[in-house]
Amino acid sequence: MTRTFRGIALAVIAPVVLMSVLAGCSDKKDDAGGDSPSTADRPTVEVTAQPQDAQTAQVTAEQVFDNLTEGDWAGAWELWTDTAQTAIAKDAYVDLVSTCTTLQGDYLVTSVTPVDDSTATVKWTRTPATGTATNGTNTIKYQNGQWKFEPEPAALTAFRQNKCP
Repeated sequence: MTRTFRGIALAVIAPVVLMSVLAGCSDKKDDAGGDSPSTADRPTVEVTAQPQDAQTAQVTAEQVFDNLTEGDWAGAWELWTDTAQTAIAKDAYVDLVSTCTTLQGDYLVTSVTPVDDSTATVKWTRTPATGTATNGTNTIKYQNGQWKFEPEPAALTAFRQNKCP
């Protein structure tokens, strides 16, 4: 009976003691007016992975197309896959794509089809300010917890050659 009582007492008292000790280890400023900086004014950043679903893949594609429509070339490039980003540096892409009228216009994602857990196919329509609407297909890949846009291989080849696709 004594061992059981000691075990119960330890189970009840240990968390209380532990909380008291941990409370003394907070980031409060030194009451003596020390020069230690407070971390209370620093933002807390939590990195979370995006869901691996077709809806989130579509959101990424729509963001890329919104960036292209709005002239945020750097923002579009930031959403590319690692492989695509190695095809052309961001600054070179921004300089080039601003002259590519073939990429300008309003985009509409018409469908997203999952291929597997880390790949989806996105179909879209682009309507230029003048001219006829065109359709296209791109791949969205899940990399490092984020959905990333993969430009078409022909477009990447053109970008490598510093040409508009």
